[in-house]
Amino acid sequence: MCWGHHTKLSPQAQENMQDFISSLSARYSFDRSYLERIFAKVRSQRKALSLIKPSKTDKSQTITWGQYRNLFVNQDNVAKGKRFISTYLVSLEKAHKNYGVPPEVIAAIIGIETKYGKNQGKFPVFDTLATLAFERSGRENFFQEELEAFILLCLDQGFHIDKIKGSYAGALGIPQFMPSSWKTFAVDFDQNGKTNLLTSPKDAIGSVANYLNKHGWNRNIPTHSVAVQEPGSNAKQFFTYALQAEFKYTELQKGGFKDPLNKIPGYLYVSLVDLKLRDNKIIYWLATENFFAITKYNRSYKYAAAVLELAEALKNGSAP
Repeated sequence: MCWGHHTKLSPQAQENMQDFISSLSARYSFDRSYLERIFAKVRSQRKALSLIKPSKTDKSQTITWGQYRNLFVNQDNVAKGKRFISTYLVSLEKAHKNYGVPPEVIAAIIGIETKYGKNQGKFPVFDTLATLAFERSGRENFFQEELEAFILLCLDQGFHIDKIKGSYAGALGIPQFMPSSWKTFAVDFDQNGKTNLLTSPKDAIGSVANYLNKHGWNRNIPTHSVAVQEPGSNAKQFFTYALQAEFKYTELQKGGFKDPLNKIPGYLYVSLVDLKLRDNKIIYWLATENFFAITKYNRSYKYAAAVLELAEALKNGSAP
């Protein structure tokens, strides 16, 4: 079988692929001819490779919090989110009861990830993961693990391996789980005997809630509060470099960062999060472990903040 040059993996990537096939065949007693057959059809996904390795001048790295927020916290997302909540309220309330995550937070994540399931991505997942696993993506080991998980997932679920589309990173389904996350955190919330995140919003709802719960969500604490900064205070001493709430709120109070709404009790651990606006202005949030549970879904402060602002808008009924 022959394709145009632009669709082929590089010679080094093809060599890496053969090593992967040998390893997979040995560890799982797979029929090597089956693996050779499916991998022979891999088409290089150069766009995915370039998106995984953004340039130093990539505008998405410098977008302000206000610009980022407006991409997701808008009237269209709120209107569709309210309909989603209304349609799946029983499942959302069940997830809240079982895992502690409020319905509007679950809905906000699904809304931001896939427009409530409508936009699950256009990249062929198998080809994309193979490209990122065998070419120089900078995270070859990670993507080889995800590729292995995807193959096992397709065999377990009976999916056609070359039919599934997802994101440029290989995330798939209504909640955009990576294959390993599907295996670890997906739950059969509609109780039909399968965890199908491609077509079951109920499974997606339960799985998102389970994911956040397993990553530290606590039903008994708030997510954040906007901080008021006293003149001369030093924000950097309260930043986290491990995506965790690391300081008692009383420490931040002494350091000049206070919660004017009194949402954060003094004993609670928080870290300071900086959200950059235009003209070098910055908003600081006092972020709890619940905020950082969301960053385990996507390692971005702006992402977690957008989820929480959309959730608030869904709860209140309009985009603020």
